[in-house]
Amino acid sequence: MIGVAVTGVGWKGLVGVGQGFSVRASKLQVGSQDVADLQGSWQVLADSAVTAMDAMAGSVGHTDLAAALSQTAGKGNKAFTDLWAAYGHVCDGLTSCAATYTKADQAIAASARAVYRSEPLLRWLGRT
Repeated sequence: MIGVAVTGVGWKGLVGVGQGFSVRASKLQVGSQDVADLQGSWQVLADSAVTAMDAMAGSVGHTDLAAALSQTAGKGNKAFTDLWAAYGHVCDGLTSCAATYTKADQAIAASARAVYRSEPLLRWLGRT
């Protein structure tokens, strides 16, 4: 929630806005970091798995088995890369969404500030 500092005739204090949002930008940003951490962990796992398959392919004495292991390592690397990219996409989406919610909250705060300082409202409340 963003707060608006209101100082004007008859108004003093902090006015809270954006309380109607069911999503908090800070939670989205934390989620983005969690996904980024998963992405990093996934990369370490992927590198280890592909390296192990390549090592097995190099050490086996059977040509067909070595070829199969190399092919599997290549396909595994592509699958791991695709999933890594998906994690990145989700992370970017959460970060972008957090920024959108923050901008919306700030726009509401600016509007609230303008309303609370408006001359007609103050006259209607008898505070001028």
